[in-house]
Amino acid sequence: MPDTQSKEQTSRIIPMTADDLILMRLEYLHGEFRESRKDLSDRMTRLETQLNNTRKDLIDRMDRLENRQDKLEARMDKLDAKVDALDKKFDAKIDGTRKELSDRMDKVDAKIDGLDKKVDAKIDTARKELNDRIDKQDAKIDKLADKIDALAGKIDSAMNHGQIITVSAISIAVGVLYAVFFK
Repeated sequence: MPDTQSKEQTSRIIPMTADDLILMRLEYLHGEFRESRKDLSDRMTRLETQLNNTRKDLIDRMDRLENRQDKLEARMDKLDAKVDALDKKFDAKIDGTRKELSDRMDKVDAKIDGLDKKVDAKIDTARKELNDRIDKQDAKIDKLADKIDALAGKIDSAMNHGQIITVSAISIAVGVLYAVFFK
């Protein structure tokens, strides 16, 4: 039993009935219920206050985040614009460099073609000179061959005369030997 009931029992002279005891208990529970209801109401008020504060903080944070996001998007847009401008400049430089290289290559190709023509002309001239020299050497060789042929004819006739003389000398020697041995 609670303290209030024990004090009341000792101070009362009339004995309590069961109904009085139940009523007393109900009043006590009703008071406890009011106090816990009041505590719950206070807690709910504090929770609602904290929830409202938290909600305000969240809304403030969300607003700040949105502002930051807007600033970031603005910065990103500026960066995108700068990158696009740099891309255009870079593409223009690349195109200029490509055109310059193409022009240089065309000039080098033209020089090479000119050199090829000069080299071909020099080669043709050298060929002609070599062919002329070969023709002159061929003419000299032909003259030498003709001289050799003429000498060969003279040698043949000299050999024929030599053979006739040799045959005559042998015939005379055989005749002399025949006369010496057989007569």
